[in-house]
Amino acid sequence: MTISTEGWIATGILVAVVLGFASGRLRAEVIALTAVLLLGLTGVATPAAAFEGFGDPTVIAIACLFVVSAALERTGVASRLARSILGTVGTGEGALIVTFMLLAGLLSSVMYHIGAMAMLLPVAIAVCREAALSPSRLLMPLAIGARVGGALTLIGKPSNLIVSAFLVQAGYAPLTLLSFLPIGIALLGVGIIFMATAGRRLLPTTVPEGFTSGAARRDLRETYKLPERLFRIRVDGGSMLEGKTIEQTALRASYGINVVAILRGRERMHAPTSGERLRVGDALVVEARPEDMRKIRGEHPVEVEPDAKLAREPLETDEIGLGEVVLAPRSELVGRSLKELEFRQRYALNVLAIWRQGRPRRTWLADLPLEYGDALLVQGSRERIRLLRRNPNFISLDEPPPLRTSRLGVSLVAVAALIGLTAPGIVPVGLAALLAAGIVVVGGAVTSEEAFDSIDWATVIVTGGLLPLGIALHRTGAASAFASAVVSAAGGGVVVAIAMVFGVAFLVGQVMPAVPATILMAPIALGTATAIGANPVPFLITIASSTSVTLLTPISHPISLMVMGPGGYRFGDYARVGAPLAALLGATLLAVVTALYIR
Repeated sequence: MTISTEGWIATGILVAVVLGFASGRLRAEVIALTAVLLLGLTGVATPAAAFEGFGDPTVIAIACLFVVSAALERTGVASRLARSILGTVGTGEGALIVTFMLLAGLLSSVMYHIGAMAMLLPVAIAVCREAALSPSRLLMPLAIGARVGGALTLIGKPSNLIVSAFLVQAGYAPLTLLSFLPIGIALLGVGIIFMATAGRRLLPTTVPEGFTSGAARRDLRETYKLPERLFRIRVDGGSMLEGKTIEQTALRASYGINVVAILRGRERMHAPTSGERLRVGDALVVEARPEDMRKIRGEHPVEVEPDAKLAREPLETDEIGLGEVVLAPRSELVGRSLKELEFRQRYALNVLAIWRQGRPRRTWLADLPLEYGDALLVQGSRERIRLLRRNPNFISLDEPPPLRTSRLGVSLVAVAALIGLTAPGIVPVGLAALLAAGIVVVGGAVTSEEAFDSIDWATVIVTGGLLPLGIALHRTGAASAFASAVVSAAGGGVVVAIAMVFGVAFLVGQVMPAVPATILMAPIALGTATAIGANPVPFLITIASSTSVTLLTPISHPISLMVMGPGGYRFGDYARVGAPLAALLGATLLAVVTALYIR
C-alpha cells in the first residue's frame, strides 16, 4: 500500500517520538507537546485537530479517575480493605504473596494502579518486618499484582480507556466496564499461581542492607548505617569555621561534609539551616567519609574530637525527627540534584542519606541526580516531615497521614455511581468519571487542592498530546501500510496477526511508557484488523493488555521502579522473574483472546 506525503511525515513524527522515549533524556510531556507542534506546523493536522486530544473524553476520564483513586486512599477505603484481608492471613511467605497480589489486583481494578501501589507499599514493608521476611520476597509480587490488576476493568488503567476511544473514532461501539474482565482474571490468576510457586524460587533471598525485622519500629540510624559516618568537629578561635555560616564554610561543597547538628553549650541545634553562623566553642556533629575527614584535617587546622559515645549521638528530639520517603513515579524531582532543587531551603529538611539499589549513600549527595525509586532519609522538624509525606512527589515509608474516615461513605457512593453507570453502558465513562470525581470533591472526601495534586498531569498531557498523532497515522494511511506488512507476514491468519501485533507491542513497551505505546500501537492494530476483515476488538484489547506483561526491566513501568530501592532489587532480578512470567502471561493473553473472540 502506498503511503501519502502526509503519511510519511506522520511516520517521521512517530519515529522521532519513539526515539525520544527510548533515549530517556526528555520528559514525556515535552515529547508529546513536540508531537502536537510538529503535527500542526507540517499541516498533517489542522491547529484545531492537533490540540483536539486535550478535550477528548478519554483524557477527561483519566484525570477524573485519579481524583477518585485519591479519595479511596484518603478516606481509608483501601487501607480498611487491606487490614480486613490481612487479619485473616498468617505470616507464611506463600500466603502473603497470594494475599498482597490479590489485594493489589482488586484495588487496581477500581483505582489508579500507582495509587494502589503507593498505599500498599508501606503496609507490605511493615508486614515484612512483623513476619521477619525480607521485603525482596514480597515487593516484586506486589508490583506485579498491581500491574496485572489494571487489566480487570475498563477503568483499571489509561491504556484500556485509550483503545476504547480508538474504537469509537473508527465507528465501533465503545468497550464496557467488564470487557476486559475474563482476560484480567486469567492474567491475575496465572500471575498469582506462578509467583506463589515457581516464581518464589526466582526471587532474590538476600535481605537488603540495613533491613531489620521485628515488631519494634526500626532504627533508621542503623538501617542507613549513619553511626560509622558521624564525627564531631570543634570550632576553635582562628579556625576556618569561626564566624562563618554553614554555607560559607563550604564543608559540603568542598569536602562532602554534612552538618547534622550543632552543640552550643547545653543547647543542641538539630538540622541547622545553611545560614546558621558558627561560634567559637561550637561542636559540629557532621556526617562524612573518614577519608574526607582526613583530607580537611590535612588542609586546615581543624580539631576532630574523639568521642566513644558518638555512635549513639541523638539525631531526634521531641521536635526534630527522622523520616523516610520514596521518590514517587510521577515526581517532578527525578533527574535533578539536591543542590539544583535547593532541597534544604525548599523543604527545610536535611537529607542524611539516599537509599539506592539496596544500599545507602550517605555522603557527597548534593550533586547526585535523583532517580525513580530512591528512598531519602530526611531530618528536620516533625511538622516539616509530615508536610513532606503529603507532597505528591514522595511516598512515605513511615506512618501514613491521618485518614478522613468520616467521608468514607462518600468514596463508596462515588465508586458505586461510577460502576453502576458504566457497567451497563448507561453513561459514557468520561461523564461517569466526572460525576464520581465531583461527588468526592463536593462530599469532602478530598479537597479541591488534593484533587488537583492527585492528578498525574504527565499522563494527561501525554495522552492528550499523542492521541492526535495516533489519529493522524490512521487517517493518512500510514497505520494501514504498517498493518499490511503485519498481515503479509501473518499470511492472513487472524490468530497469527494478533500474535504479531502483541509481539510488536511487547517490544515497544520495553522502551516506551504504557500510555504512548498504546496510542501509537492502537491504529496499527485497528488497521491490521480492517485489512483482514476481522473484529478489531480483540486486537485492541490485546494492545491494552500487553502493557501488563512488559516485566523484563524496572524501567518498563513506574510501579516496578517503586519497589526497586525498598526491595533491594538489581536489574537482573527483574529479568530473571519477569522473562518466564511475561512468556506465560503472553501465552495466556493470546489463548484467552482466541477462545473469546476467534470463531
